[in-house]
Amino acid sequence: MKKTLLRQDTLSSQVKNYILQLIMKEKLVAGMAVPSEMQLIQDLGVSRGVVREAYRSLAALGILEIQSGKLPTIKKIDTNVLQLIINFAVITEQVTHKDILAVRRHLEMGCVHLAAINGKEEDFEKLREEMRLIKENFKEVDDFISHDLQFHFILSRASGNTLLSILLQSLHEQLMTSMRAGLVAQSKKEKEYEIKIIALHQRICDAVCAREPERAVQAMADHFENAIDALID
Repeated sequence: MKKTLLRQDTLSSQVKNYILQLIMKEKLVAGMAVPSEMQLIQDLGVSRGVVREAYRSLAALGILEIQSGKLPTIKKIDTNVLQLIINFAVITEQVTHKDILAVRRHLEMGCVHLAAINGKEEDFEKLREEMRLIKENFKEVDDFISHDLQFHFILSRASGNTLLSILLQSLHEQLMTSMRAGLVAQSKKEKEYEIKIIALHQRICDAVCAREPERAVQAMADHFENAIDALID
């Protein structure tokens, strides 16, 4: 029997790290395959069960995609993994909603600045369409929140920065919670809150589509100041 190259106490963990190192060394990218079970068994002298456990661990982290009858492949970044971690941190009171709002504020301001510079006309058309739907669906809270989220996701994609888009999408559930809370709070404070919220979104839309980054950032800052005031008061 071939002697194992790994310590017996943490075999699956070491196989997992071996695969990660191999991915970096070979400069593999999303969609490309990693070594088969048999290849790793032969190269490392471990059992099939150990290799499968390492695969499952990497799949749970969103790094590998495993399909029956096919070689495991490197998975495209899945925001669900980050979303799960963030939601767990909030539920277990390791992160507060105030923390989420502060992070989101900086991300969104960065997004509109870049969107005004890097956005394409097709992005601006989508943004204008979502602006129209926001106005039409304001009275239907769930529909409004859905279009509001899409409005912000379009901005993140228009920024041209993939990481910004990923981070914002990973905050999806927390964004829905804060939006709903903000709408409830503002409806109790102001009779004309609908006009105010729509006007703030329109300012953002107009500034980005006019390719005026500084005005877009200020509009987004005002949007968040309004949201924070509603939640705090």
